[in-house]
Amino acid sequence: MGEAPGVAVAAEGWSWQHAERETPAIAGLDLQISAGERVLLAGASGAGKSTLLHGLAGVLHDEDAQAAGQLLLDGVPAERARGRAGLMQQDPESQVVLSRIGDDVAFAAENLAVPRAEIWDRVDSALGAVGLSGFGLEHPSAKLSGGQKQRLALAGILAMRPGLLLLDEPTANLDPAGVRQVRDAVLLAAEITGATVIVVEHRLEIWAEHMDTLVVLDAGAGVRRRGPAAQIFTDQTLGDELSSMGLWVPGRDPLHGLTDPRSAGGGRDEPPGELLLHADDLAVGRHSPTTRWRRSAIAPPTLTGVEAQIRRGETLGITGANGAGKSTLLLTLAGLLPAHGGTFTATAGLKGDGPGELLAADPHDWRSADLVARIGMVFQEPEHQFVRGTVAEELALGAEQAKVPGTAEPLYTPAEIDARVQRLLDRLGLRTLAQANPFTLSGGEKRRLSVGTVLAAGPELLMLDEPTFGQDAHTFRELISLLREHVDAGGTVLAVTHDAAFLRGLQARELELSRDAPPPEAPATGAGELFSGTRADSWLGRRNALAKLIAVFLITAALVVTIDVVSAGVVVLASLAALPLAGIRVTGLLRLMWPFALGAVVAAWGTALAAEESGAVLVDLGFTTISEGSLALGLALGARAFAIVLPSVIIFSTTDPTDLADSLAQQLRLPARFVLGALAAMRLLGLLAEHWTTLGHARRARGVGAHGGARQRLRSTLSQAFGLLVQSIRMATRLAVTMESRGFGAGRRTWARPAQFHAADVPVILGGALIGAAAVCAAVAAGTWNFVWS
Repeated sequence: MGEAPGVAVAAEGWSWQHAERETPAIAGLDLQISAGERVLLAGASGAGKSTLLHGLAGVLHDEDAQAAGQLLLDGVPAERARGRAGLMQQDPESQVVLSRIGDDVAFAAENLAVPRAEIWDRVDSALGAVGLSGFGLEHPSAKLSGGQKQRLALAGILAMRPGLLLLDEPTANLDPAGVRQVRDAVLLAAEITGATVIVVEHRLEIWAEHMDTLVVLDAGAGVRRRGPAAQIFTDQTLGDELSSMGLWVPGRDPLHGLTDPRSAGGGRDEPPGELLLHADDLAVGRHSPTTRWRRSAIAPPTLTGVEAQIRRGETLGITGANGAGKSTLLLTLAGLLPAHGGTFTATAGLKGDGPGELLAADPHDWRSADLVARIGMVFQEPEHQFVRGTVAEELALGAEQAKVPGTAEPLYTPAEIDARVQRLLDRLGLRTLAQANPFTLSGGEKRRLSVGTVLAAGPELLMLDEPTFGQDAHTFRELISLLREHVDAGGTVLAVTHDAAFLRGLQARELELSRDAPPPEAPATGAGELFSGTRADSWLGRRNALAKLIAVFLITAALVVTIDVVSAGVVVLASLAALPLAGIRVTGLLRLMWPFALGAVVAAWGTALAAEESGAVLVDLGFTTISEGSLALGLALGARAFAIVLPSVIIFSTTDPTDLADSLAQQLRLPARFVLGALAAMRLLGLLAEHWTTLGHARRARGVGAHGGARQRLRSTLSQAFGLLVQSIRMATRLAVTMESRGFGAGRRTWARPAQFHAADVPVILGGALIGAAAVCAAVAAGTWNFVWS
């Protein structure tokens, strides 16, 4: 990987207090770390570990924060040593900047002005180190699972070849094989380059034997303890101290002393409970094959051939490699996604007797009010589930929404709901936070609340997606205790997890998904999306992005200076003739263009109604008339609007946004900071669309889906929009940190992909000029040319 000397780290009386916080995150920190030293940074939740890593990465910029002392990298203030430190955070989504794997890994090297000839060697080496070399450089980053995105983030950092590697719980989202692969990749990079390594991790055993030094931070203070990392395995006093902080200490079971109610009777040799859910040859995917009008609907399923029987009183762990389809299967079993194929049914044991017979066999067909009382879903990100202003209101919501099957009659009385809330507040340790806003809680508190919001409705079947993600040993123990009580009371638990300790703690049966491959991609159908670049193999898709942009300008320039049907018709016909060059089918074009076509019709109709009367009156509506002149003007305006949009849609649907950004920055010399910032924002918009879908699933699971009257649907939509706003702010902030930590905006940069014109791009520009000229000539010849400037 090349030589990059390690960085010496020094903290001299450094303190940092976030704005609007009463106590500092870190105060008076004095710390010296030698170049090439490997440090395991530990401490209780809230001890300031992540704050320290962000400070060392030079990405703490809160103007209202109170700061003192200094952080130095090789004697230089950390904020002025951009590029010397690479920061890896927990959240995989916010660490992916660009839409293609190769471009994303190259991003940091470009920001550091690495020569173009060297960048792709770095990219290949980094992808190989994290086990992603099999995907190819053009593979869409959006097609990776969460764990694979975490590996991609590490690859981007390794390609920087920084002198300091800062890793904030880097393996929290990974399967066991991925954990070892990421750890070994970090250690190998440090060995080859001599880089200094600082790792924050709750589960110390993963890293301890490979690190030189253990540094323990004291909450709101400085260093509490420092010594050889190997002491974790031998020092009893140290182990007790770390365990009291909620850290996972090697050789210590966080569940030690916690009684399992089921073991009192002699173990788990009880007969199987009643069947609740049955899956036979089940195929699952994120899109339903019944919605054929959608391009994504015909994508192959993520997972096929699933056989499962879910019984009362059992726990089932869904395991497997990252990208195997575990979360998609769980959402399907929870009734939030339709089955892609095969058979999936709920039995009378889950639907209930009597009125329950009104429920369909497939839980996806149930009302959300019926679903919330039977199947509770706990999402990986707790904030997706929060819809009320206080903790107590969150706990009450599920019970309030639960209804008697097939009716609008509440399942619980107000007194029963209050009793459930009070019991859960005590059981979850949230009594003092009953009136707090759920979004202000700590990570562990949010996780406990998310489980409680589901339990409040009394569902028999509880489903959890990576429930121990980001949990320390204390919150892990509390979660296991809560779930054990649920199962002991006759409930059932299904969980997607990589955590062997979780499975052991619940004595769970495993359903292992053996498919170790990325989710299948949707085949190209010619429909595509704007700025998708999915037709890169088409003739037009391979052309220079700026050449295509110039062609669009030349075509539309002729239309904006005239309002007539003839010129618009010429552009429309020429654009349709170019569809084979773009690899777009007519059906796909119709799907892309129908909103614009509808807008053109509305514009034509509005103009026909509002324009001045001229010529014969065709329709007299009393309050207005439609004349020959107003109708002709309306048709001309509508046709012009449609003709302006059509070539743009064709061009942009064959253009990868990264290629366009490269052309704008390299050929038009637009500021790289502006262009790449806009590019990252475009990707973020795509993620927000995914989050909107997830929020919809979460609200259906909470019993507040968009159903009922217009007012209720509007309220649900507004609530979902607010949730999306919160998510967008959080993601944008984290993405900005990621980009800055990878040297974005630090100074001169290079470009891994050269953007330049080739001989094959000339026909694109000439074609645009010819279409524009033909439109003008045809209108002049027909006598319809009507010069305007609008």
